[in-house]
Amino acid sequence: MPTSKKSFLDSPSERYLDSFLEGAGEFLAEGRLDSTYAEFLSYDLPRLQRQFGSFVRDLRELGNDRKNGYRDCVLWLIDDVDYVGQISIRAELGTVYLMTYGGHIGYSIRPSRRRRGYGEIILALGLEKCPNMALTMVLLTCDSDNLASKKIIERNGGRFESAMNMDAEALRSEGREADAPVQKLRYWIDSTLKSSQVSP
Repeated sequence: MPTSKKSFLDSPSERYLDSFLEGAGEFLAEGRLDSTYAEFLSYDLPRLQRQFGSFVRDLRELGNDRKNGYRDCVLWLIDDVDYVGQISIRAELGTVYLMTYGGHIGYSIRPSRRRRGYGEIILALGLEKCPNMALTMVLLTCDSDNLASKKIIERNGGRFESAMNMDAEALRSEGREADAPVQKLRYWIDSTLKSSQVSP
């Protein structure tokens, strides 16, 4: 079981090239390469392999660029020396989608490292970063059929606010069938509370 002592958040870096590419391959195999932001930044796996340094720079630049209506601070979860997943922290909810369905934080764990406690750790470590970004009350969301994510949010101090039906456009943007009934569960977490942290 991982612990917060050897798991930490770091800025995207070329020193994690090998383990990141392994993780990207795992995401690609399940049709979710954009969990790494690669497709969003116009990278496929061969281009990641050829131009990893450029990808890292583009990913880091998301934290300085508001062209999409918000800045997106992307950090990688590292366990010892290996890339495990990533978290994005959006201090400003600059779009209707983020205000309604997306929230301040999104995260993903590479398939081979799931069900080992990393989801709880990455969220706890991300919440520790929020006060330094002038973000105290943090909106977290998850799909109503994602019981694992629901438990992770609640274990990190999430207080349930409401369940919202997702419109057809939002469903499509998340890769779901437009006629598939699912609700987005909305939670708030006070990032200044020590109870939001995972104990080692």
